[in-house]
Amino acid sequence: MGDGMKLLLVSGIMQQIVAGYLTKNADIINSAPLEVKDLLTFLEDVNPTLDGLLFTDEAFSRQEEQDKQDFIAVLNWLNKGHRQSVKIMVISRDFAKEGQFAELSQKYTSLRIFICDYVRVPRSFFEQTLEVLRKENGQSTVDSENGERTEEPEKKLRSWLINRFSKPQNKTEIKITDGLTRELENISRGISRVIAITGHRGCGLTSTVANIAYEASKRGLNSLMIDLDVEYRSINMYYGSFGEQAKRDEVIEASLIRTLARPQDYLKTAFNIKENLWMTALGYGFTDRKLLGQFYNCRKLVGLVSVLRNKFNLIILDMPMDLLPTFKEAIIHVDVFGLCVPNNLYAVLSTLRNIEVMLDKESASYLNAKSRLIVTKYNDRSRFKENIFIPEKVNELLTSGLNESFTYEMKLAGHVPFSSKFDAQIETDIPLVNTSVEHEQAYGNILLRLMEGIN
Repeated sequence: MGDGMKLLLVSGIMQQIVAGYLTKNADIINSAPLEVKDLLTFLEDVNPTLDGLLFTDEAFSRQEEQDKQDFIAVLNWLNKGHRQSVKIMVISRDFAKEGQFAELSQKYTSLRIFICDYVRVPRSFFEQTLEVLRKENGQSTVDSENGERTEEPEKKLRSWLINRFSKPQNKTEIKITDGLTRELENISRGISRVIAITGHRGCGLTSTVANIAYEASKRGLNSLMIDLDVEYRSINMYYGSFGEQAKRDEVIEASLIRTLARPQDYLKTAFNIKENLWMTALGYGFTDRKLLGQFYNCRKLVGLVSVLRNKFNLIILDMPMDLLPTFKEAIIHVDVFGLCVPNNLYAVLSTLRNIEVMLDKESASYLNAKSRLIVTKYNDRSRFKENIFIPEKVNELLTSGLNESFTYEMKLAGHVPFSSKFDAQIETDIPLVNTSVEHEQAYGNILLRLMEGIN
């Protein structure tokens, strides 16, 4: 199998993203998404010439028995057409897949199951899997003496991938916009801001944290992200390198707890993403509730912020609105809140309802006074009373008296244009701010307005 390997990709809704991973290493036969249930019909109708089929989790439904039958039908079709040399690769995050396909792997020697034990499969795992298969150069994985499938190549493959796929990849960054650079340079590099990004869940606040922090680091600002959302830990998905390191290093796995306990040791306990960009969060494997209860509290957060404020130009807290009561006493130590609200009526009403439920009137008024509005996932087709639901209208509606404790007119930090690449951020490790000049400018302006603070 050479660089021109013809590959049929069966990846469901992940078709476009996975195809983007593989275009340098293979020729993808199908441009439209395929699932296992549709694959046999496609093969019978098109009868393509191919070197391999690649399946991902998104190709399978939740109906395990039906999936298995559909999969076997495809394998039988290949055998009947004397295509036993076609490589069949299944890349999965589900350890159960090995057991489900164990019997098939014995019968169909061209079938290989690759398990990636990370939250998401990174680009490099796909690339290195194909590289290993190319190196095999079509060699059989069947023992020549007894005809049984050998295990040694699989062990070598697993070890090689684990050692190799986490290596950092060179990524091209969008060139920084000159106008924004000049404005940001007018803010002294000696300035320090503590910014909390908040909003109701699902409004894009973690994406806002990740992109603002990345933009700040591009512009030379020493930045630290603190993910306080210990239930969902969503920031991990935007920085795959953190999750990979957390699985190997118990200090990084408990980074948030250790940094809250001893903020002066942040050089050891926080995770350095790049030269001037750091984050502290919990790895997905952290389960020690006793430690969590001991250090995950308002007093420790205030201590952390007080110690590290002079170490960073920018400290960004990922603080969903339902966490505000837990950290109520820390609100006074936050310089500015970035309040994330999409431009639709449901989002506006949900935000106000959350404020009413989560905060007393005094705290709600204080949050209002310290907030700047960030209109996330901005949809330029959204309407309110038959007019375009512009960011200014979102701001006006939020403070119109629907919530009697939230009536202080806020300044607008900016809006983030909706993009089809929004969800792809967590699969590619490439934040929106690095995908287009439009998003680079949007997040740059938001960063500028938040760094200015509340006047």
